[in-house]
Amino acid sequence: MASLLRSHFFFIIFSMSRFLVFISFVSIVFFSCKENPPTYGDVLAKGFEQKSYKEFDTTAYVKVFQEVYSKQKANLHNPSWMKKLSDSTAGMTLIAEHLFDGSIDTLLSYFERSEEHGIRSSYYHTAEIKETLFSLRKLKPKDVAESYPLLAKLDLLGTDGLVAYVSSMKYGVVNPKRLYGRYFVPQKRMNYTAVVHLLDSVKMGPLMAEIQPKNQYYIQFQDLLENGNLNNEQRAKVLMVLEKLRWMREAFPEKYIFVNIPEQRLRIMEDGKTSQLMNVCVGETDNPAYTRKGENHETPVMQGILDAMQVNPVWNIPSSIVKKELLASVRNNPNYLASRNMVAYYKGKQVDPSTVNWNADSVEKFRFKQNPGSDNSLGNVKFLFENAYSIYLHDTPAKQMFGQTNRAVSHGCVRVEKPVDLASYLVNNEKQAEKIAKEITSDSISKSRWVTLKRQMPVYLTYYTTWLDDDGKIVSYPDIYGYDPRLKEALKKYWTN
Repeated sequence: MASLLRSHFFFIIFSMSRFLVFISFVSIVFFSCKENPPTYGDVLAKGFEQKSYKEFDTTAYVKVFQEVYSKQKANLHNPSWMKKLSDSTAGMTLIAEHLFDGSIDTLLSYFERSEEHGIRSSYYHTAEIKETLFSLRKLKPKDVAESYPLLAKLDLLGTDGLVAYVSSMKYGVVNPKRLYGRYFVPQKRMNYTAVVHLLDSVKMGPLMAEIQPKNQYYIQFQDLLENGNLNNEQRAKVLMVLEKLRWMREAFPEKYIFVNIPEQRLRIMEDGKTSQLMNVCVGETDNPAYTRKGENHETPVMQGILDAMQVNPVWNIPSSIVKKELLASVRNNPNYLASRNMVAYYKGKQVDPSTVNWNADSVEKFRFKQNPGSDNSLGNVKFLFENAYSIYLHDTPAKQMFGQTNRAVSHGCVRVEKPVDLASYLVNNEKQAEKIAKEITSDSISKSRWVTLKRQMPVYLTYYTTWLDDDGKIVSYPDIYGYDPRLKEALKKYWTN
């Protein structure tokens, strides 16, 4: 009976008789179709050129491994995962496949260069792994049991360090959703299933090269970290940017719309350069920006594909605004809805405001819309990208706000200063652009209509208080939501000194 416990090693069970079972722990690297494949002891004996390893005893090794695990548990980043792996494999898997193929040295070389990412190399147990590997290589045991603690420690710390490194590079060292209530970019994190898959298929060199962040700004900030002669404050800001770009995981496309909330501007980016620039108004906030209770209006961090716009839009007023603001205005002024070109609906039917008891609790179930017009809060056009949070870009009748230094004044959506320019760019058709421009700038009330965009454009609502201009120089913006201190504190234990 043969049982494949992991692709990195095998327990080979040979039925010698009804009462005799011989168990061998064998690396997949050395597995062959021979009648008597080498035991794990044979593998070690050949690799270290020490005959004593032929006496390797799996049962005795597992007992030592458990002792080493108990001593190292507090130092592990993922102790529960390491325990599951060791229980299912009788002593881990990493060493069995990679001890003699140079992969452990490759792993260490990447760990030692982790400071290029602003993460201290000690976070990945680098020194302990290196010291243990050195001790194991120079060991000439008369009794194979002398090697058990070193093999166990090397496998345990090497696997834990590898999992932590892969997680850091692919997803960042902290989870932004635990820091901020309005961070809406989907996040993947390592889980045990992913760990098992990682170890099942790992080829160390290609893996480590593949997971290095490829974002063009990440590479530029790495260069600044290494060669920019930064002071402590600048260094801290660059380290925070690197972590945020690890959250993003991907490179920016050739063309995209970039709204950096602290800058309070929108940029249309083409091949790494700004082709159009305009002011925007972003969400206001009076409470800590990482709250999850919905008290704030800050513009969330999110991204999507801008694929449609509505000319002369209808504003479906969010329930949060209804409860916090609109109902109070209606109760104080029964003519408020009519004065603002708004209508109320109950169970899908429009209601006459004059017949409603606005002090009744049932009015909180009403739905409200603002019809197209010069006073519509969305102005004459809104730009949509699919999301579950009713966030979009739009025009506004309050043009004077674009002249202010602090433009964090909206309810969360992004008000754009030059809607005609943005619409013209998106439709990418001169005649259609002229038609839309006339509708947007017209004072007459027209019927609302949808425009599906042939040029679908990635849009990023981001939050960088430190960024690079088109010439690659560092620029800074005010931390209008107070995000940085929370992130800085979360990253301290990972940073290099």
